[in-house]
Amino acid sequence: MAKMLITESDLPAGSLVSHQDISPRGKVTADDPACQPLVDSMLFTSASAGPPAAAVNQLVTATGAGAGAAGVRTALVAYRDRGAVLAMDGLQTAVQACAAGFTATLNGARTRFTVAPDNQAGGGQQATGVVLTDTMDGSPESNDVWLVRSENVVAYFVAVGLPGSSVPRAAMTAVAVPQVRKLS
Repeated sequence: MAKMLITESDLPAGSLVSHQDISPRGKVTADDPACQPLVDSMLFTSASAGPPAAAVNQLVTATGAGAGAAGVRTALVAYRDRGAVLAMDGLQTAVQACAAGFTATLNGARTRFTVAPDNQAGGGQQATGVVLTDTMDGSPESNDVWLVRSENVVAYFVAVGLPGSSVPRAAMTAVAVPQVRKLS
């Protein structure tokens, strides 16, 4: 699966790709089980899809994407059977069920998230996006999450805006478009 990841040659000039394992650490639990797919998506997982058959991830720092450089954590996760469809459907259902927001606990610290659909995610056979904004350190921090499915593989894209600002959409697009193209 590592050969399916984008490289610097697929990105705008000056962009960097880090091949280190950037799997999120720790345990995150939503207070409302209906909202768990939202926090799972930030961790490149899906409880409704079951364990992945294979997964790879990397950090891409996209430059020349409009508003300067931005880091986008990317993962390609292969699921068995209908797992990829279940991962996508689970996130879409959670966006609707948790539209009023939710609280989650990360390594003992509780934080409140607001939920807003992000209709910019596209490509593949199925795509969905959500912006999860928390105020853990007192100022809002946006987590833009896109999932794009191609066959039994889900591409996860997660970018965090600077405190008090949103994620530059151009950076997400600069990473997601060539990655989805490479999956097709």
